[in-house]
Amino acid sequence: MRKRTIWITGAASAAVVLGGASIAVGATQARDVWSGSAGALTAKIGDFEIGDDSDGPALSDADRAMASSAALAKVGQGSVTEVERDDDSGAAYEVEVRLNDGSQVEVALGADFQVMSQSAPEYDED
Repeated sequence: MRKRTIWITGAASAAVVLGGASIAVGATQARDVWSGSAGALTAKIGDFEIGDDSDGPALSDADRAMASSAALAKVGQGSVTEVERDDDSGAAYEVEVRLNDGSQVEVALGADFQVMSQSAPEYDED
């Protein structure tokens, strides 16, 4: 009877330790996935961030795809890291693109997805 009690206690302790470790790992990996208030929800997966800081309606998948395509057509090879409505500069959309050389540019687009402006390439100081 004593061996059985020790075995059950050991198994329960192991389950608690493994369960806690699993929760800790999950929480660590998911901490940057969703952030922001309900009005300005942002999702981040790796370097790609989907967010909308404007007070207007949320971007549709079609608008996000059109804005990404227009920005990449302007700057060439790279990967889109963020697409959002832009209320500040008079542009309808702002697209951030990480170029293959590691620099990042911002492309401002009008409501018709025509390029209005492009920032100079900026390099991370990391």
